[in-house]
Amino acid sequence: MVNVISEVSEEKILDLINQETRIDKRSFEEYRDITVKTDYISKANGSALVSIGATTVVAGVKASITTPFANTPDEGIIITNTELLAIANKNFEYGPPNKFAVEISRVVDRCIREAPLIDLKQLCIVEGSTCWKLHIDIYLLDFDGNIMDAAGLAAVCALLTTKIPTATSINGEINIDENTKTKLPIKNKSILCSVCKLFNQLVIDPVSVEESLMDASISIGFREDGSLCAIQKCGFEPFTITEVRNAINIAFKKSTELFNIIETIDK
Repeated sequence: MVNVISEVSEEKILDLINQETRIDKRSFEEYRDITVKTDYISKANGSALVSIGATTVVAGVKASITTPFANTPDEGIIITNTELLAIANKNFEYGPPNKFAVEISRVVDRCIREAPLIDLKQLCIVEGSTCWKLHIDIYLLDFDGNIMDAAGLAAVCALLTTKIPTATSINGEINIDENTKTKLPIKNKSILCSVCKLFNQLVIDPVSVEESLMDASISIGFREDGSLCAIQKCGFEPFTITEVRNAINIAFKKSTELFNIIETIDK
């Protein structure tokens, strides 16, 4: 959670919540405008720039040849990293990723891995010896709340547009054909949707000042068939069992909007 100083008072936001509205006049279950631009980074194998309101995130995918992990010798590798750039908000600092950035990376990675979005076995070139490694790098460019959903959407859109060279093993040698590229083997599309508990009211897509006042949030990953593939709670205050169920129902309904956005770019 990021602390944000705002001219909007806590009392004002509470008063609006009691009136069943928010500071930007949205309903409790309404996203801000979402835009997606793919192939944003020319040197990456895949990339996407995503804006949810004034929060902007760019994700890039870079593929490289490596040795598979010993416990998964017949699978490729995914590595996810998030950086909250200091230019995005005055409260962010230069240096190694902080705990919140690490949490974003883990939740986004889990949503992708547990779906699974990519058939990692098809990224294996030679079992136990050679495979593709996908580096997913997520950078926050501008911050106004709800980084988790923006990061998840950017990472998924970048992967869906990623193309890697053809790799074959001939007589023990790995041949890479940079002129022949193919899309990643997509298995189950997935998406993240977060629900925030603000003055005991469940809302989605909080702006920064709402996020700074929230009691807690829960981020939920869904596969395209509606099943859950990831869940993560953030914040110190608890959710009741009823609130968790309601949050899942809200996130499920809103995830269909995010999947509709994905479908427009995955054609």
